[in-house]
Amino acid sequence: MEQFLLEKANLKQVVAPGTDMNAAAITGARIGLQKGDRVAVLVNMGTSTGAVVDFSFEQHNAASGGTSKALEIDNPYYHKAGAATVFTKVQPAAKSDNFDLSALFAADGGIVAFEILAEDLDVNGGFGYVSLNVADSTAAKLIAAVYVLHKPTYLPAYDQAI
Repeated sequence: MEQFLLEKANLKQVVAPGTDMNAAAITGARIGLQKGDRVAVLVNMGTSTGAVVDFSFEQHNAASGGTSKALEIDNPYYHKAGAATVFTKVQPAAKSDNFDLSALFAADGGIVAFEILAEDLDVNGGFGYVSLNVADSTAAKLIAAVYVLHKPTYLPAYDQAI
């Protein structure tokens, strides 16, 4: 029998809907990868005029506080900007913790999806948490973001605190 999405994946809000990227830089919520094998970060943005759209990732050794450091990834990400009806896959040329997507989303709204694998983290250094950070856009632009934890250790997924 097929399972419903929340039976096998869990969700956590990163940035509340309607948050203005121009109000200040945004430090997103942390999510632990101890309870899953990867996390997709789905970011939905509204239209704007000349906004800076710059995302970065950090890894942490605690759910709050603790030590933080840049999380460099070279996993493909996917975007659907403006009137696009399908996603475009982008394979980064090198590992980076920073993704400046201003050329795509400065004026247009859309969706971008990043994936972070548990193996991308410095687990030997004790890092097991991930967060998304969003730079100040310098122009009004609304955003919402959610984490989707894949293959949770325990099922049903919706019943697990992440």
